[in-house]
Amino acid sequence: MVNKAFVTGANRGIGFEIAKQLAEHGYFVIVGARRLESGQQAVNKLVEAGISALQLDTIQIDLTESQSIIEAAGKISRQHPDLNLLVNNAGIAGDMTKPALETTVADYQQTLNVNLFGTLQVIQKLVPILKNNHGRIANLTGPFSATLWYNPAAYRVSKIALNGLIQTLAVDFINQKLPLSIFGIFPGGVSTDINGHRQGPFMKTVEEGGQLVTNILLDGQSHNGDIVGPNGHVLSTVDQ
Repeated sequence: MVNKAFVTGANRGIGFEIAKQLAEHGYFVIVGARRLESGQQAVNKLVEAGISALQLDTIQIDLTESQSIIEAAGKISRQHPDLNLLVNNAGIAGDMTKPALETTVADYQQTLNVNLFGTLQVIQKLVPILKNNHGRIANLTGPFSATLWYNPAAYRVSKIALNGLIQTLAVDFINQKLPLSIFGIFPGGVSTDINGHRQGPFMKTVEEGGQLVTNILLDGQSHNGDIVGPNGHVLSTVDQ
């Protein structure tokens, strides 16, 4: 059986790198992108990088539109019923320069709508497929704790909320004895479009960030309920 992954926001940045590295490890990869043409361009780039076109597909998905999520899940159900890995990478940063008190309710809501509620809808729509395949759900996230040198308010709050969602869902999976696992991966700072290609001693390239995430995805562990940090360290887990 060939492993099959759906990576959202895979047309650029760390999502593209995750898709590339999973394909290099033999995965069939479905590239999720807000615009179908962007997804197809990413597929073309992957083929140019040496990935077989037979290992790739692309699906349009916009986390701000429920109908787009419903339609994407429907296509996956019909065309890829053997999906066994969902990588929720797509997200938005909001204005990372605004102090928390100057960040408006609308700013927080916009970021939460994508990073939390959009991600939740993707999970809810794809769980029936993943459940049939003993699937895993990985989510690109951030730490629970704050740091003085980097404090993008709306983004941080959305990722803290996402961590809570991940562990809440993990508890349900355990209690209901579902053949699923869900976890978060915090790769640390990665220089991408989302942060204006921020540089600094703690920032990684997309290749380094993608490698870190892929290593965790392929480490053979369930990680259900874990928030896994850089170097594979578990930052938080579900009490059992």
